[in-house]
Amino acid sequence: MDVTDAEGTGRERFHVLIVDDSATQRLLLSAHLRRWGFKVTEAPNGLDALEILRDQPIDLVLTDWVMPGLDGPGLCEAIRGLPDHGFIYVLILTSRTGSAAVSDGLTAGADDFLMKPVNTVELKARLDAGIRIVSMERRLAGEQRATARALRELQSLYSAIEVDLAAAAALQREQLPPTYARANGAEVATLCRFAGHVGGDHVGFFEIGSDMVGLYSIDVAGHGVASALLALRLAQYFAPPDPANNIALTLGPDGLPTARMPEEVMAELNRRCNASMEHDVYFTMAYAVLELDTGHVRICQAGHSPAALLDTSGNVRFNEAGAGPPVGLFEEASYASGLLTLKPGERLILYSDGITEAGTDAGPDGMLGAAGFAGLLAPLSARPVAEMLPELSAALDRVAGSTRIDDDVSAVVIECPNTAVLRPQRVLKPEGYLPA
Repeated sequence: MDVTDAEGTGRERFHVLIVDDSATQRLLLSAHLRRWGFKVTEAPNGLDALEILRDQPIDLVLTDWVMPGLDGPGLCEAIRGLPDHGFIYVLILTSRTGSAAVSDGLTAGADDFLMKPVNTVELKARLDAGIRIVSMERRLAGEQRATARALRELQSLYSAIEVDLAAAAALQREQLPPTYARANGAEVATLCRFAGHVGGDHVGFFEIGSDMVGLYSIDVAGHGVASALLALRLAQYFAPPDPANNIALTLGPDGLPTARMPEEVMAELNRRCNASMEHDVYFTMAYAVLELDTGHVRICQAGHSPAALLDTSGNVRFNEAGAGPPVGLFEEASYASGLLTLKPGERLILYSDGITEAGTDAGPDGMLGAAGFAGLLAPLSARPVAEMLPELSAALDRVAGSTRIDDDVSAVVIECPNTAVLRPQRVLKPEGYLPA
């Protein structure tokens, strides 16, 4: 800003209050300031100056030090204490010298000093410097106000997002399966912990006829609402018990619902995802069907963490039977199912990699890993199925310590009933499993 023009261009926007108990001094100073372009108001003492400051917008104050009633430093203190008042530049005129006087004035709130008798060239330069400081202060204040407005708007938007996320989280929780149930006589338990309000993990189970149970574990790539919505959409494919709506069911020769081959279920999901998804979204999944009368499991694992088998002695085996690529990643992806056998009392656990990748100082690369997961599962073999996953969740928190588990954690476990009668595996497409 140019404030040095002889005609005072630009200075007319600045209002100066001259405070001095000498009428002659006020008249002299006022004449100079008006000639330089300033708008000028006069006050004979500090108390009158305060009344003017309360009623009028003042930019700069030019005040004498020694005055009756309220002196220059006292006026400075009062100005700095004015409520809701913008920045005012204060210049004190004084005949006092020495560092003590300067210190007293600065402590009181003065911005500058000018020695008496006043040199008009120096006075003009000091006032122009004050204009620059006032302009800068007010520009900064304007930017702070704009920033505060933007922050309030962001807070309002954040609050609205929080409300929406809370509603989405409630909806997702409503769609989660029970944490413990009996399905066709088998004990099943589930766990779903989200790193945020919502998550991209989902697990579930459903009865197939009177002698089978299907169970699945889904882990959608990414985080947030988009992943959660896809996880919910996928879960809906398995929710209804009738073959017309459940992607895993078909009608058998007797007209009753029976299981489709797991690889065909996975292939159908892959086809639907590639046909309908507008974005590059994919997911890993394990889908298994347990025959309750034999303990046989047919499983397809599409890029998912390998299934864990926990026996009654606490031994853990990881099995990659039926391994294949993630769903939705390749249109031409092909899948095959594998066969497992559970002995009576043994448990099958399908889980997301949020468990094995949970942070811990004890595991390899700072993660729990498969070995660490097995170590947590082993002592849980003696626990009831209903207590197993809550205790696993608590154990994860213990090993993580202060390390935040920043991924969704989910699992579904089923125990082979004691009524199962082991016999040789059926053929690849056994009776009871039908293609669509």
